Amino acid sequence: MLKFTTGRGLRLLLAAGICLGTLASVGAVSRTDGTASPMEAVVQQAEQKSPIQTEAELKAAEARQKRAPALLASRGLNREQKDALTARMGEDAFLFQLLEQGSLTRADLLWLTLPNSRSDRLERYRAWSAEHPKLTAEDVVLQVNMDQDQDFYSLIWEVADPSALDVLVNKHYILPAGYVPQLEVLGGKYGAGSLRPEAAQAFRAMADSARKDGISLRSVSAYRSYRQQTNTYNRYLKQNSQATVDTFSARPGHSEHQTGLALDINVASSRAHFEDTPAFAWLKEHCAEYGFILRYDLGQDSITGYRFEPWHYRYVGQEAAKTIMEQGITYEEYLALRPTWGQQVIIKEETPAASPLSISGSLK
Repeated sequence: MLKFTTGRGLRLLLAAGICLGTLASVGAVSRTDGTASPMEAVVQQAEQKSPIQTEAELKAAEARQKRAPALLASRGLNREQKDALTARMGEDAFLFQLLEQGSLTRADLLWLTLPNSRSDRLERYRAWSAEHPKLTAEDVVLQVNMDQDQDFYSLIWEVADPSALDVLVNKHYILPAGYVPQLEVLGGKYGAGSLRPEAAQAFRAMADSARKDGISLRSVSAYRSYRQQTNTYNRYLKQNSQATVDTFSARPGHSEHQTGLALDINVASSRAHFEDTPAFAWLKEHCAEYGFILRYDLGQDSITGYRFEPWHYRYVGQEAAKTIMEQGITYEEYLALRPTWGQQVIIKEETPAASPLSISGSLK
């Protein structure tokens, strides 16, 4: 299903120094229909608690870590897997309760050893694995984290923190209709529109550098309001079917342009063949140096939901941009691989943390 190799991606992402932490952009979202599965509801409530801080919490975490190895002893896991799960059970009282109750299958445990696994998606991991029994544990977690188990626009969550630099906006994550970021006008020689200050400054610096190499970069479309998105999308619907429109235009609230972190450079039409220009070649080589990524690259439509847009660039910061552009992965893959646990205090860790590269195995 995916061209991207999970093992290679994990190696490269870890080598790039991606820190542990939950996703600011998708960590506390809510479904737009107001519902959640039983597992999601309980886990979301548990994850709203603060990290382990008090003496009582530290003692409870230590007790869970001491108890966990015995509960894991007969589950057919290797040493590294048990060590990783012991650390995670110390952090997560809810998961430990499920372990004590015998509610976690061996497949569940294999998924939970992975640093990018999300405990609130266990039910979805189970369903996706049942549908695709030949997938490895790593691939199940990666694909479900990217919402590949859901049709586009079928499961929609409202973004919790639309101002986060790493905010994910796509066909599964929607911005609040009234969200308007702080904006800064790009200025005459830099083209039309406005971006968030950090993105605007980065674009101007990139355009200035390109100009020294004889390349002209100008914005033709930057921030777009929810109302503007609505008008644009409806105009396209008068000319094409919705299925066709959805391949090149975002539904209202689902456009990165509303974040103030995305812009179209020089052109915004496939007929212009921007990919054949010196400007595109320059951007592919240098955009990451200024914190930008080519958001919708060729052949990534099964993940992003959009056809090739060589003109559309998203500001994510230099570190993330370098990793994404060097690996040739989508922003969805980058976020789906990022660790989501391991940030809280680990009590009296006596063995090295498990390497995610060695955590694998059959789910059967």
